[in-house]
Amino acid sequence: MTIKRSVSVLLSLAVAGSMTACSGGANSGAADAGKGSADAKNKKITITWFSGTWENPVPGPDSEAVKAINEKFNVDFKPQYVPWDTYDEKLSVTMASGDIPDVIGMELVDANYMKWAKQGAFLPLNDYLDKYNSFKPVPSNVWDMLKVNGKVYAVPYFFNAKGGKKPVIRKDWLDKLGLPMPTNYEELKKVAIAFAKQDPDGNGKDDTIGLGLAKNIYYSPTFSPYYGAWYEKDKNGQYIPDIGEGSKEVVKFLADLYKEGAIKKDWAVTNYNDVFKAFNAGKVGIWYEEPGGNLINYKTLAENAPNAVLAPLPAFKAPDGTQGIRSLAGYYKMYLLSAKLKNDPEKVQRILEIMDYFREFTPADQRNAKDEKYDWLNGKEGKGYKMEDGVPIPIKENRSNVAPSAYINTEGWAPNDQDLEVFIKGSKSPLERQFNESVVSYLKTSKIYLSPVMAVQSPLYNTKWTELSQFLNDEKTKMIVGQRPFSDWDKMVDEFMAKGGKEVIDEVNKLIKDNNAKVGWQ
Repeated sequence: MTIKRSVSVLLSLAVAGSMTACSGGANSGAADAGKGSADAKNKKITITWFSGTWENPVPGPDSEAVKAINEKFNVDFKPQYVPWDTYDEKLSVTMASGDIPDVIGMELVDANYMKWAKQGAFLPLNDYLDKYNSFKPVPSNVWDMLKVNGKVYAVPYFFNAKGGKKPVIRKDWLDKLGLPMPTNYEELKKVAIAFAKQDPDGNGKDDTIGLGLAKNIYYSPTFSPYYGAWYEKDKNGQYIPDIGEGSKEVVKFLADLYKEGAIKKDWAVTNYNDVFKAFNAGKVGIWYEEPGGNLINYKTLAENAPNAVLAPLPAFKAPDGTQGIRSLAGYYKMYLLSAKLKNDPEKVQRILEIMDYFREFTPADQRNAKDEKYDWLNGKEGKGYKMEDGVPIPIKENRSNVAPSAYINTEGWAPNDQDLEVFIKGSKSPLERQFNESVVSYLKTSKIYLSPVMAVQSPLYNTKWTELSQFLNDEKTKMIVGQRPFSDWDKMVDEFMAKGGKEVIDEVNKLIKDNNAKVGWQ
């Protein structure tokens, strides 16, 4: 699965806007609302703003939130929002028209980002990055991801690099069967088979699944960067995608589980949401969830399995001795400014001041009406959100109308993984809290590996990887279910190379060298 799709799915399922675990909203950095040049502030500026949204209902152009933004920043704010799942098409039409809004939203860097930046559609922002306090915590590798020919064209919003789906295991099943936490694939195989065959739920029926898996090998049990893509190197010293020995071991592991009946026979045509349903029914022993995620329905799981205990499955130690988790990009969603603003510094300043105001991180214990800024950003307690057990809960039917943070992202950079604490505080049940506490504790101490394709922007990778990745998924699936012999691995790699894989590998590695990209363990 592509990075963009992965992060998009995760965020689309999280609570929207500033109510998410990565939300912002503390005191402003470079410029609090209403401050700055007095002359500039006295001039009302019209700002057109075009972006995608996960809010439902979709924020409209005439709302209480828009009026609040206009009043606070002395602007005529003209937003147009489109659901993210249909946004790319609408954005392409807008860009092709030549009538580019002042601010454009995008999810992640992709081929269009690269193309439009090279065509001169966006305003370079390098000269502004040290002028706003909320920009300063952004890691250099994130700014590097946004560069085209050395120029930064986007303001990114925070998404913890340690976030995303992580492997989860039913610890109560391990304990009942007297099994230790697995530390390698051989041990994991024994556990998954036992989960499938030794009645871990104690109902006397053969109805449990050892390891969850869905079509397109989703989620692949790559329990260390070594066993995934862009970690191993070939004989020429070049980083390679998931065609190395580690990936080969994972496919062999899955093929063994398939033969043993430890994964569903129809997994290759199963939607991943159906695996979550089975997990919530208490029938899957090993699956995935992210801290603060809501695809595991903890209430339903607790009803079906009152003794359930969930634990993160720690990363396996690789043959080279490394151990840790793969880093996400460290950001999700970004805003770009139209190049037509080059000769309008007052508007550029006003836009960046607005972004800066929205980008500061608010600690979990300050997310309430006592923090006036947080309260304003989220539409005021009782209107945009309500407090339940000390946790702000969005009032979904009102939020799009009253909360400024429904219009402008508020995911500020969280120092020292403080955003992870928000997951714990936001837990709504004892089981959810138990899992969030265990996974947050694990993540805080985990080393992270930055993939080469996160550190550089390869046009070939951006344009070809979806097709190439699908080819690998299809052929590996055939091997897992026995439709293609496992002995064909090297032949499959040759086919991958001939389809354009070699060119992608060469370009990614050349970009790493040319840009002196800091990839690897962070």
